[in-house]
Amino acid sequence: MFGNRIEDEFANNISAAPTALHDRSSWTLLLAVALGIAAFLFWAATYQIEETARAVGRVIPSQQVQIVQSLEGGIVRALMVREGDIVEAGDVLMQIDDIRFTSERGELLEQSSAIAAETTRLRAEAEFEPKLTFPEELVARNPQATAVEQEVFLSRREQLVRELEILEARLIQKRSALEESRAQRDRTRAVLAPLSEEIELTGGMVDRGVVPKIELLRLQSRFAELSGDISVSLAAEPRAKAAIGEVQGQIKAARSGYVLAARLRLAKLQLELAVVQETLRAANDRVKRAELRAPVLGTINTIHMTTLGAVVQPGAALFDIVPIDDSLLIEADLGPRDIAFVRMGERASVKISAYDYLIYGAMEGEVVRIGADTIKHQDGTEFFRVVIQTDKSYLGTSENQLPITAGMIASVDIQTGQKTVLSYLAKPILRAKSEALRER
Repeated sequence: MFGNRIEDEFANNISAAPTALHDRSSWTLLLAVALGIAAFLFWAATYQIEETARAVGRVIPSQQVQIVQSLEGGIVRALMVREGDIVEAGDVLMQIDDIRFTSERGELLEQSSAIAAETTRLRAEAEFEPKLTFPEELVARNPQATAVEQEVFLSRREQLVRELEILEARLIQKRSALEESRAQRDRTRAVLAPLSEEIELTGGMVDRGVVPKIELLRLQSRFAELSGDISVSLAAEPRAKAAIGEVQGQIKAARSGYVLAARLRLAKLQLELAVVQETLRAANDRVKRAELRAPVLGTINTIHMTTLGAVVQPGAALFDIVPIDDSLLIEADLGPRDIAFVRMGERASVKISAYDYLIYGAMEGEVVRIGADTIKHQDGTEFFRVVIQTDKSYLGTSENQLPITAGMIASVDIQTGQKTVLSYLAKPILRAKSEALRER
């Protein structure tokens, strides 16, 4: 009996073992599931995802389309580009026949160099330089004008020298005559002193009857004559000095006239030179404009004149260039339901439909303009126009750029905020709760 009881207990233990093992496995599984749910809820409550407003748009030029025109017109001599070419600012697009402009500029350059040569001569004359020297560059540019001005300088200088020589000779003559008159007067005075004494002695002898009176009269007559000569000489000296002063004035006038004539002509020539230089600048501009150049970095969109030898009318539009900037502008159409959450400066991701997003990626940018009112599509839908400026103007690497041009279609995701995964998952439930049991 005791043995049977032991056997029954052993059998009961064996049958209860699988049940206990199953209970422990169930609790372990429940605990793992609970922990997993708790971890998921914690992750969902803390992990942030971006909220975006999606819009579709297109690439627009960051600047207005540049129209290249010919101001003067002319005949097309060469065409350097084709439609679709990318050009740098300053690249030559078209050459227009510039023979007329070049000829006009050549005449003005020759006129300008001739004026410069005459100016150099006049300055030398105004400063009374004995020698005229032209700059080597001016001689090389217009040797004929410099040679002519050199001859004019020598001729005028020689004429002045001859005139001055004549006046100097006359001055020497006048001074010599004055000196001779003074010397003669001194000699006469030297004779008068002994003659006066002789007259006095002769007078005494006449009184004593030793010498005839006629002799005294002769001496007195001689004294009076010499005294008269001295008086005449003294009276003539101011006139002689005046004559000397007159000749000196003529010499000074000849010099100053030479200089003054040069200065007066130089002043007029400066005005002429200013007019010529202004006209020359305009001619240079016309010659430069004969080469039509790209005003900006961009793509040749349209060429309006492609025939060599064709006549271009003044002011005619010849090229349309779409500018290429360091950044792009994306004009996107955003639905009214999203506009309340979009702000200036918010970041955006731009995907170009022409390039696979999974391969080439997207461009980053920011909102730079938001429309103030809705615009209606032809199909009746309304939207707000939003402009996004990208950080760069290409996809790919800087070494291998994938160009993006105006008109390409783009998909834009504007980051409007962040939310947790839990709030995202709970949103349908909360919406359903707020709207439940309200129907009639």
